[in-house]
Parts: sequence; structure tokens; C-alpha cells
Amino acid sequence: MKNLILSLLIICSLKGYTKNIVFDKSIVINSRITVDNPIRINNSIVVNNPLELKTAVSKAGPGDVILLKDKEWSNAAMQLNGKGTAAQPVIIMPETPGGVIFTGQSYLQLSGEYLVVKDLHFKNGYTPKREVISFRTSETLLANHCRVTGTVIENYSQPERFRSDTWVTFYGKNNRIDHSTFVDKLNLGPVIIAELNDERSQQNDHLIDSNYFKGRSRLGANGGETIRIGVSRYSLTASRTTIAHNFFEHCNGEVEIVSIKSGENRVCFNTFFECEGGLVLRHGSDNVVEGNFFMGNNKPFTGGVRVINPRQKVFNNVFYQLQGTNFRAPLSVLNGVPNSLINRYYQVKDAWIERNTFVDCSNILFGAGKDAERTLAPENVQFKKNLIATSREEIYTDANNDQGIIFSENGLVNSDQKTPADIYQRKVPDGFVKAKTDSYKINGITLPYSRLYGADLKNLKVITPEKTGAAWYHPETKKAWRKPKSTFLKASQSPLLAVTLKEALAGDTIVFTETGFYPLKEELIITKTLVLMAAKSLKSRPIFVNASFQSLPAFITLENGGNLTVKGIAFKGNYESFANADAGIRSTDKPMNKPYKLTIDDCEFFAYNESTNSGFSGSKSTLADSLIVRNSIFHHLSGSGIDLSAEKDDKGIYNAEYTLITNCVFTNLMGTAINIYRGGNDESTLGPFVKIDHCTFNEVENREQGSAVKLIGAQQVSILNSNFSSSGQGGRAIFFQEYRWDNIVVDHCNFYKSGKVESFYQQVLGNHIYQIKPEYTDLKKLNLEWAGSAPASADQFKIGVFSQGSKTQIN
Repeated sequence: MKNLILSLLIICSLKGYTKNIVFDKSIVINSRITVDNPIRINNSIVVNNPLELKTAVSKAGPGDVILLKDKEWSNAAMQLNGKGTAAQPVIIMPETPGGVIFTGQSYLQLSGEYLVVKDLHFKNGYTPKREVISFRTSETLLANHCRVTGTVIENYSQPERFRSDTWVTFYGKNNRIDHSTFVDKLNLGPVIIAELNDERSQQNDHLIDSNYFKGRSRLGANGGETIRIGVSRYSLTASRTTIAHNFFEHCNGEVEIVSIKSGENRVCFNTFFECEGGLVLRHGSDNVVEGNFFMGNNKPFTGGVRVINPRQKVFNNVFYQLQGTNFRAPLSVLNGVPNSLINRYYQVKDAWIERNTFVDCSNILFGAGKDAERTLAPENVQFKKNLIATSREEIYTDANNDQGIIFSENGLVNSDQKTPADIYQRKVPDGFVKAKTDSYKINGITLPYSRLYGADLKNLKVITPEKTGAAWYHPETKKAWRKPKSTFLKASQSPLLAVTLKEALAGDTIVFTETGFYPLKEELIITKTLVLMAAKSLKSRPIFVNASFQSLPAFITLENGGNLTVKGIAFKGNYESFANADAGIRSTDKPMNKPYKLTIDDCEFFAYNESTNSGFSGSKSTLADSLIVRNSIFHHLSGSGIDLSAEKDDKGIYNAEYTLITNCVFTNLMGTAINIYRGGNDESTLGPFVKIDHCTFNEVENREQGSAVKLIGAQQVSILNSNFSSSGQGGRAIFFQEYRWDNIVVDHCNFYKSGKVESFYQQVLGNHIYQIKPEYTDLKKLNLEWAGSAPASADQFKIGVFSQGSKTQIN
């Protein structure tokens, strides 16, 4: 009886899409299915394992409730086929909401009709199948009119970043996932997919609503969408999926947060909060984007809506402080490809973009992606009654200017109240008028409002996190049982280092108190956040050396979960008659799904005698969130200084998001000083970001066709205030292969007896490039600081560009 009453109370709490549920009149199982009959509970049963659950569901009749025993269910393979009715679905749920935790390699498959699965928790594992939750149990048995609600999936990513899976995949028709929470999927593959691979799953009327998508880290590759509806192969088919009332927070996996690849879908009344990307109508036609709030808060790369293909409708949306450009613009309407293949870009025709509000955003872009392939300009695009509030001189950019965009009845208002309104003394573009607006506040944000232009703010329902996700879910707050501490080690205690690292807690510091050699016989594994540093009182660096007769892959290896700061340490590649170390520091070649962070400060890498060796090496399928190298020296290497070129598949994948190298010296290197590679022409990612500042390159990679610095496919690069002497003489000082929209600059740099700066478009050099012979303080002692002041009686040198140089010295 207790379970029966509990079941009754929980069923009464099931939220419908329209939020008008009355227990004795109706329950909404799907937004399109409402039944005016009271719920009748025929049976309630408690099950203890997947086999009992499968049997119970197969035997259940309409109105039955199956309760899962509250406990941890490890490696639970749940394949449930059952049949309820619209008025009396079969309910499957824990004894208490969230009381069942699925761990290990658990997964759920549903088929049949009118099943409702509620309040499950997937945690600390990953699916062995294609999906964690699938609306089918086999290719022949699909789900129809089924619902998953109140479910949480967290820490459930594949251990290898490029092993693909999906957390929820829709098959069949009229299925729904709602009021669920999805926390930071780390591996390849969307969080949610709607498949259209046969007629039974097309024109499906699925519903994805009221969910909380709590983060998605940058994947560094294509395939990091949060939601994808369809694929290019079936993109001429209607899906009719509705995505509504969801909250997307920091969903940064790739450029497409929501990727629509089918027709007749609705994306409405969602909030996108500080997401680096946008809602993309990638394939398919007759889609509707209505009533969404895109909140960028002036964060870089935050985007809005990208329009491709015919007959798309974008209306009544708010775009607030979005700062993305190109494909991440607040609104971008793409050029198409003549005679396009189904997986490329169909021409935009007959689009309707009306009554949207843009506040303090970067430029709207028409004709985005225009290049040698994408030559078809948008045609008959109605841009009407929109309100743009900006202090920018330029309101939009049209790459074609061929009247394919029809502007009419749009309002323009100055958003900077501190600036006089005479900012609009310049000519107002055709199709715009100066608008008079009132102020209207939504969730603490003051927006301009007009009855004539822009979104209908007074009737816009802005979704907040509190209105979405699993109501029972409250994330754990872990508290450290002690404060971080420092452990001090002498050179004679080197054999204790591996154990010390293993026993350390996140945030601890290992301090090396003596100069001289620290002999190691195994690589040091980093799986948490740690600091390794020399004592501040030392006048020269402690030196790591290999003291075994087997080569080490590296002195230090970062594995999954590892973040490291290493300061004041030298890494010597060969020592006496012992075997070599192949790298000073590397990322692991084992499975890894979490981006790592590495800071190298005041360190030295030298005496690596093989062309495959390097000071730092990033392994394939690993991604550095940030690699920061400063005040360090790389010298006498037969290989590379910093090698981030392991991804050779030419799929747009790369090894580091941010690479920041400042005040470093690279001298006497047979190989490349810095090698970063991102091949292919994928446009879904932002990186790599590379900054090289106040660095010196001397006698680096002088072989035929060599490159002292090689940056292939890096999209955001600045090389400033740096000196190249006798480097890249057989080929290039710097080698780029960039796309026309990449942001690359080389300026305030000196090239003396060095190779050329080569790029595809030859537009990377600034106005401050010199060829002056450097005067180093003591080249033999590897002190490559400029002697005296900057070599500039020349007025063209900025003060400090070369006067400081690199202060790293060898002890």
C-alpha cells in the first residue's frame, strides 16, 4: 500500500508540456495527446535487477507502475518492451526520485507504446552501446508515444574522446524527453539525436522540452553538437520535431549547438546562455525559429542563428550582447553552392526574418561563407520589422550586395545612453528608420521595446534554469578533507617521487629543494591538479634525468584528469650511458576525454638526440585546454621544441585549444621549434588559438624546406615582438596554411638571415617587420638577451620590443 500511494503521488507530479494538468481530468503524456480520463493504477511492483524489470514491463498492462529498487544498479542492460495507453501509460521509476543510480556500462532501450520512464540517474560510467537511452530495442522494434522525464546523465562520457556515442537517440514517432538534466558530455557525438533513417521515424512529432543542458566543453573537432535533428542524407525529409523551453548553458562543443538537418521542425522559447556557437538550420527547409533568447553577455564567440536552405522562418527572437563573428554571428545568412550535393550548402531562398530584437551585438552577416565554392547569394530574404539597438557604426555586412536581402520597416536605436543620439547623423541604411523605444525588463535585463519593431517582449516567456531539468537533482558539492599542502624532496629522494605524486591530493605542491640531478626510473603520471617546482632559493635548476636502461616516453605524462604547473625544472634527454627520454613532458597515449591544462614556467629542455624527440609532445586524441609556456629555453634538440601535430587525419582535429608562448628561447634545434597542426577544411571549431610573444628563435630548423615555426590550420594566431636569427634558412621562418577568415598577424618581429614567412593568402605580415642583426649578450652561454638597449637608434622600433628579450639563462 505504501508503494502504491507513493506511486500515485509521483504520477501526479508528472509535468505536461502545457502545464495544465489536473489529476481528475487529464494528464499530458505528449504535447499532442491529451486524454480526459482519470488515471487508474492497476498494479504496482518493485523490481531488483534488469531481468526482473524487463519481465515486469513485458507483462505490464495499462496503468501499471513498476518501481525500481533504490540502490546502485551497475552494468544494467535494460531493454524494455511494453504497451500502455494514452490514458494509462506504463510507468517505470525508482522508489524515490533519483534513488536509482545507473553506473558502469548501463544503458536503457525502449520500444512499444505509451511507456513513461521517470527520475533515473546515470552517473560514473559510459554506455557500451551507441546510446545511453534509445527509443528502440532493435531495428525492428521502435518506440512510439513514449516519454523519458526527470532523468539526469552526468559523468557518463566515453573514456576516449573520439569514441562516439549519443546520450539520447529518438526513433519511432511521438516520443518525448523532458525535464531532464545533461551535464557536460566530453566525448564525440551529440547529446541528443533524432534519427530519420526509415519511414517509421520520419514526420515523427518528437518533443524535446524543459531540459537543462548544463555545459559542453570544447571538443576541438566536429561532432560536438548538443542536439542534432536528422542527417544530411535524409535532410529533404520532414522531421517535425519540437525543441522548446530548454536552457542551454555554456554549450561550447562546436559551432553548432543545435543542428537542424531536416525539415518542418520548430525551435522555440529556449534560452541560450553564453554559448560559443549557435542554432544552425544546416539542412532541410520550412523550419521555424521562434521566441528564443540568445544571451551572450559580451562573451567572445557567442552566437545566434545561422540560416541555410529555402523557406526558413526566424521571428520574435532576442539576440543580446552576442560577440561571435562569421559562422558565430548573431545572425548569419549563408551563401549556397551551385548544384550543391546534399551534404553541402543549398541556396537560401524565400526566408522570413521578422520582428527580432538585436541588442549590442556584433555585425549581422549576409552572404556568410562566401568563397570560391559558395557563390550563390541568398535570394528573396525578407528582413522586416526587426529592431537593432547598437552603438556600432556598421549595422550589418552584405558580402554580395545584390538585393537578395530585402530590408523593410526595420527600427534602429542607439543602445549607448551615454552617447548622444547624433551617432545616427550618418546615413541610415535603406529599409531602416530611427526608432523610438521604451524600456522593458526581462529577468533583470533592460531591453528596448517597441510595438512597431522587434520581438514581442511582453509576451516572451524567457526560460531560466529553475524551470528546467530534473526537479529532484541537486549536484554534490565535494569538500576537500584537508587543505592543499607542500611536500619537500631532496635529490636523493627521487625514488619516492612516483609514490608521492600518487598519494598527493589535488592542489598539492611538490618542491625540489636541491640543485643537481634527480634520477628517475619511470615516467611520472599526473592524474590530478598538481604543482611541481624548484625551491625559490635555488640558483640553478634541478635536472630530471633517466637512470634506467629502458627509454622513457617522457619524464612527466599527463593522464585523464591531470592538470600541471611545472616551474624551475630542467629536463635532460640523455644522461650517462642510460636510455633516452623521448620527451620532457607529454600527454598520454591512453584514452583521455577531459581537456588538460599545462603551465611550463622557467624550465629548460635540452639534449634530446632523436628527430622524434621533443621538449613537450601532445599525443593523438588528447586536447590541451591551455598550454602556457613562459620564461623557458629549448636548446640542442634533434627534434621539436613543442610538438602539437599528432592529429594527421585532416578532419579539423587539433591538440591544443590555447597555446600561449611568451618570453622563451629556442636555439640550436634541428627540428621545428613550435609545430601545430589542424588539417582539413572543417569549419565547426574555433581553435587552435596561438600566441607567441617576446620569443627568440636562433639556429632553428635550417634543413631544406624546413620551417622554424609551423602553424598549419591554426585559426587565431598572433606572433609579436619576436626575433628570428639564422632560422628556417632552408625554407621558412614561419609557415602558415590558413583560410581567408582566419585571424592571423605577424608584427613587430625581426628576421635576420632567416627564411620567409609563408602563408596561403600572404596577408599576415604587419607594418613593423625588420632585418637587423641581433647582438646577444653571450651566445655561447645561451644568454640570448639583447645586449644593451633595443637595437634602435631606429625610431620605428617600439620601446621595449627588443630591449627586454628573453631573460631565461642556463645554469
